[in-house]
Amino acid sequence: MAKKISAAVIKNAVLDIRDHWKAPAEGKYISYREFAAYSFGGIGVNTINSIFGYVALNANCLLLGSAYGIDPVHLVWMSTIVSILNLVKSPFISMLIDNTNTRFGKFRPYLLFTGIPAAALICAMAFIPPSANYTLKCVLLCLIYAVTMLFQSTYSLAYSSLAQVLTPNSSERTGLLSISAFIYNLGPSIVNLILPIIATAFDGGMTGFGVYRVMFPVFSVFGIALSIWTFKDTEEKIIVPKAYVAKVKFADGIKEIRSNKYFWLIYLYQILGCMKGGVTSILSWYCLYALDNNALLGIMNTIMGTASVPGMLLAPVLAKKFGKRNCLIAFNVLRAVFSLLMMFTSKSPVAFLVFLYLATMAMGGDYVMTQAATADIFDYQQWKTGKRLEGFITQFGGMLTTAATMLSAFILPYFYRHYGLGTDYSVLYDASIRTPIFNVIIITTVASSLLTVLPLAFYDMTEKKQQQMIEDLKQRAAEEDAKAEARQAQ
Repeated sequence: MAKKISAAVIKNAVLDIRDHWKAPAEGKYISYREFAAYSFGGIGVNTINSIFGYVALNANCLLLGSAYGIDPVHLVWMSTIVSILNLVKSPFISMLIDNTNTRFGKFRPYLLFTGIPAAALICAMAFIPPSANYTLKCVLLCLIYAVTMLFQSTYSLAYSSLAQVLTPNSSERTGLLSISAFIYNLGPSIVNLILPIIATAFDGGMTGFGVYRVMFPVFSVFGIALSIWTFKDTEEKIIVPKAYVAKVKFADGIKEIRSNKYFWLIYLYQILGCMKGGVTSILSWYCLYALDNNALLGIMNTIMGTASVPGMLLAPVLAKKFGKRNCLIAFNVLRAVFSLLMMFTSKSPVAFLVFLYLATMAMGGDYVMTQAATADIFDYQQWKTGKRLEGFITQFGGMLTTAATMLSAFILPYFYRHYGLGTDYSVLYDASIRTPIFNVIIITTVASSLLTVLPLAFYDMTEKKQQQMIEDLKQRAAEEDAKAEARQAQ
């Protein structure tokens, strides 16, 4: 009986995909072809985003820290300079996106125009001569990274924002974000598995240069090719009157969102949580310096990649049953608990890595829920003011989180230097230096995770409320179109 039921379910699923491959089912907005293009094309986008993480301006970056030997404090100053430049460019990017009116939409064009230069510049960061003057290395790395971020942030924004305008239905949107996140995270999983294992064939492994100079270009070509699929087979669907033309000034955007309480609550949530990802950065140092094993890092990267899967896939069900707010509160409390347990198990690799896995698992649905909540903010803004402000909201919100990150970025490097970590990262082989550094990372993660609960206590947007707004927007758009047609008839 069970086999017959399973066969019937599979058959119905195949028939449903066949019937709605190009056209969505009744009551839905996304076809299976579009779903596949966004999800599998996203593997390419997130492959580029993943290798960008390997050139980050922080001490945990093995290329810039261990290989180039850049002091953690100097890295945070370089990061601060880039962050300031990022703040300056944010108004221009928001205006650029919100005033983009093309037959391809607001976001899709940027998948074509920003991906290739971002990938090329990431590759360039591995080719600066290590024998160059220390100051010159810092200047070149900072300069290339700043220009890279200009392209990469727009590239990443275009992809993530695209999901929020493929459907106005909150449940369908959460489902897309959930399943696509599971699929497109194969990109980082592939990079994080292959890079450390292949690194064993190069001098210096992950703390050398050879593996980055060979594999960055390979991953870049793979990533760009797949992202073109997303551009080609997706379509933006925003509920606006046919005559609507986006035209938004940055100053006007600030006035528009002043009364959008959901914007302030969600971005305060992100600001307070800017350090909750800390324990994730411990993995590379733990494998290379505590366990002295490059290959294990690749294996553990892959295992850790599976930790987010349950939360991602269950996000639509959990959001529907408990609400996004309650789920986010639970995720962060669990993150804090499991992270704290890591502090007492650093001498037991199995226990330490298990708790790191559980801490990562606790946040599996966080990205999906936050992205879905951000999309609800866009709908609320349009419902309240009549304007779509995706570009402004993401860029202005990004400015706020960037400013917060700039300030918090000085905390950990201060302790790194205090405990003896400078330009020589080999000191991390010494447990008396490594352990207190790990403890500080864990404590800041716990504190940041718990602080995020505060703004969520005031967040009262529900799935039912969002759906009512969408129905109202549909009615308004229909009325505007009818008035426009009547004027043309006269």
